[in-house]
Amino acid sequence: MTEVEKNAKTGNIIVEQAKTGVQTLKMLIDGKMQYVHSKYDPKKDAQRFVDKFESENIKHVIFVGMGLGYHVENFTKAHPDTKYSIYEPDEQALLTYLSCKSIYDLPINNLVRIFTGTDEEILMRELKSLLQSSNGVLKIITLPVYEKIYSEQIELIMKELVESMKIKKSTLVTNVSFQKRWTINSIKNFPKVLKTPNILHDIDKNAFKDKPAIIVAAGPSLNEEYENLRYIKENGLAYIFSVGSAINSLIEQGIYPDAACTYDPKEYNHLVFEKLKGLNISEVPLIFGSSVGFETLRNYPGEMLHMLTNQDTIAPHYIDKSENINVVLDASSIAVVTFQLLRMLGCSQIVLVGQNLAFQNNSRYAEGINYDFIPNELSEKEKVSLLTVKDVSGQEIQTNESFNRMRQQLERYINLSPNQEVINTTKGGAHIEGTVFMPLTEVISERWTETVNVKPNWFEGENTYNLIYTKKQIDSMLNAMHRLNLEISRALKTLCDINSAVNMNRTKVLEKTFIRFDKDFKKIKSNIFYKAFIEPMVRVYNQRLSEVIQEVRFENDLIKKGRVISEIYVGFLNECQEQMHALQPYVQELHADIKKMI
Repeated sequence: MTEVEKNAKTGNIIVEQAKTGVQTLKMLIDGKMQYVHSKYDPKKDAQRFVDKFESENIKHVIFVGMGLGYHVENFTKAHPDTKYSIYEPDEQALLTYLSCKSIYDLPINNLVRIFTGTDEEILMRELKSLLQSSNGVLKIITLPVYEKIYSEQIELIMKELVESMKIKKSTLVTNVSFQKRWTINSIKNFPKVLKTPNILHDIDKNAFKDKPAIIVAAGPSLNEEYENLRYIKENGLAYIFSVGSAINSLIEQGIYPDAACTYDPKEYNHLVFEKLKGLNISEVPLIFGSSVGFETLRNYPGEMLHMLTNQDTIAPHYIDKSENINVVLDASSIAVVTFQLLRMLGCSQIVLVGQNLAFQNNSRYAEGINYDFIPNELSEKEKVSLLTVKDVSGQEIQTNESFNRMRQQLERYINLSPNQEVINTTKGGAHIEGTVFMPLTEVISERWTETVNVKPNWFEGENTYNLIYTKKQIDSMLNAMHRLNLEISRALKTLCDINSAVNMNRTKVLEKTFIRFDKDFKKIKSNIFYKAFIEPMVRVYNQRLSEVIQEVRFENDLIKKGRVISEIYVGFLNECQEQMHALQPYVQELHADIKKMI
């Protein structure tokens, strides 16, 4: 408490007796003393304030402003199961509370965090930690008088909470959409992974060391850069990596990039390459993420290379880990994944082309890109939810939540590479922090005086994975699959015992059975088949499981705890069994394909 005492401003807080005889508190605000609580009846005033939240089901609340804690006391009595945290911006106010009351007058078991001060860095650190422990679900209750005094801090809290909720929602939507797809893609793609060079391990990386590379995206500004890209390609000034749909615009202009990159797990991702496949263009190597939609790789006419992604949980269990294989992290955009790749390859300079991350004349894409599943032009409904950001020249430009998140993610990776030169040439595109804007014509004339930076046939290489190790893993995985069936059955039997003990009100039996179930579940969690195949496919249920268990972790009512545990775990383990059954033909096909190769 010494740090708080040191920072506390003396003389700002006065405690006095209210008309009802209890203590009340007033604070110096804008040169005048104002009451934080009622000067007549603070307890009744606090009850009226708390009654506003009576009908709400709140899991975790943060109180902004402690005062003498009347509202906190009333709220915690009305919501005995709710976790709570306290943020008192004024150090002296917190000291005053602690000198007048005992923190142990509150339900201390439900108190998660208490912090003070107005330092933005400390506040942000505390908030991030709090949001993490509360799974991003947080109700903010502010003492009315604090809304004006500490509006900056409250705005910061609200902003961080909204951002946390957006991230949580985005993660949930992504996981719901792709949790099964990532695993099936990784299984189906693994034979291709064993047959193709790993771009980060099996090719000569000296071809890229200290060389410039261009990431060409499909933004509308790409329309202005075709002749520049043609000149760059013809003179070998820099490596051209097309990302996403840009491959179609480049092909239409007769420009073949040095590589096309893809990682999208969706089924319709293969449509991006239909034009290239239809024209049987074999001159463009494809660099694919190992969890990409497996349909994308079918009948690809050119050379293929792969990069392992962190969403691929299959390859790490079949490839010798002692080989220290580099992995690219999943991201909201293939441009972000490709940026990671080029960094790892050692490129000295990364140039962004067509990376608008915003809309130009209501268009998403450059010319030559048309899909049935997504129109190029924005709908009226989409226009309503647009955001405004700064473009490369400081003017306002419109974007959406998805593009904005891509930009923020790209900025984070750029920030992690302070020595990496990143040039944004996207005219009219969103400003990307950490980049320098320079028109592509200037980059060509001022920065690329040396010609022939591109090494022919740079993509040639042999896959060097240890196939003997991979074959051995087949037996290990089949044994683990058999064990997992038994382990899940045993755990379900234990849950049945928990349910029986709950129904018979046998609390002593419950304590022992909880311990037995913990051991059963730990075996499931450590099973390699579960880790590789099942856990990634039930990640949404797993997250829900973690949240529920966190809620009942300190529950003293063993009957209530047993009922909750039985219900959530039975559902979870039944889901695991369903996924095991669904995966069996895929696993059999995978093992048969591996055996054919050895």
